Amino acid sequence: MFLSVIIPVYNAEPYLRRCIDSVIAQDMQGEIELLLIDDGSKDASGTICDEYAKMHDWIHAFHIPNGGVGNARNYGLEQVKGDYFTFVDADDFMESGIYREVLILHQRHPADLYVFGYKDYPATENGIHVLKQQYCDNEESLADLYLRMKQDYLMFPVYNKIFKASENKSCRFMPSVHYYEDYLFVLDCLKSTRTACFVHQAAYNYVHHPGEHLGGAYTEPEIVVEVAGAIRKRSDLLPQNASLAKYTLLEYYNNLLQAIDNCRCLRERKKYIHFLLEEIRKYGHKNDFKRFLGRRKMLLLWPTDCGMLVMVYLRLLLLKLR
Repeated sequence: MFLSVIIPVYNAEPYLRRCIDSVIAQDMQGEIELLLIDDGSKDASGTICDEYAKMHDWIHAFHIPNGGVGNARNYGLEQVKGDYFTFVDADDFMESGIYREVLILHQRHPADLYVFGYKDYPATENGIHVLKQQYCDNEESLADLYLRMKQDYLMFPVYNKIFKASENKSCRFMPSVHYYEDYLFVLDCLKSTRTACFVHQAAYNYVHHPGEHLGGAYTEPEIVVEVAGAIRKRSDLLPQNASLAKYTLLEYYNNLLQAIDNCRCLRERKKYIHFLLEEIRKYGHKNDFKRFLGRRKMLLLWPTDCGMLVMVYLRLLLLKLR
């Protein structure tokens, strides 16, 4: 069997049938299993999972106590029987035929990793993320692919990637981390990737709805800094070129800015501003980071602890006045 699809399910009743039906529509003819992990849902989601499992012998429903999406995905990984595995979120859905296309592509170009694009649903301006089709089988081409994936927001999700099970089935999500946990998992998998193929299709529909970020709006700044460092260290283990190394550093600085935004008091904010500026002095590329920030470059107008503190509060004030 080629592919195991893992769907963590929690209170997704309004969207779940569309999601499951989109996997059924892939036309994989015995080369797929669907693992529905009901994470202690309080609505009818668990019943819907059981309903589909009774209709199709390749769909399996599991019911576990609520432990969060990372824990549910980890449980799914323990059930995987396919040569490859992937993830779908229960409120999203797939375009028909993408898994079939990857299977056909795999028969011509076996790879450790397959990646495709995704798009916002309903459609939004600049909401399509996709790259040209390509096959990468050396460090130079992989480094170039990873750079462009980072630049177009294609690196951090798990739902647009199909991973080789023999290399990555032992990787796990960190259930206690709710900031870029997908990105950390992806980077752990990429350490063992020697060949990758990008499929030129925005085949995953990322659904926007009122409850999509409920409960995930705030992360303690120390956690943001810890994860930022982990992302940078894992990224540095990938095949490298100068452009990718620089982009990873700018990405790291940007995550440290998120820690500053998440501070709840003046003393804490001063602490993390000082840390960011020290990291910029240590590793350089200050002007590149200004360009990276775009309209936020005003934050580095006076790159001192006091100067940046003033600009941070000025920006927060302007955001409140909008």
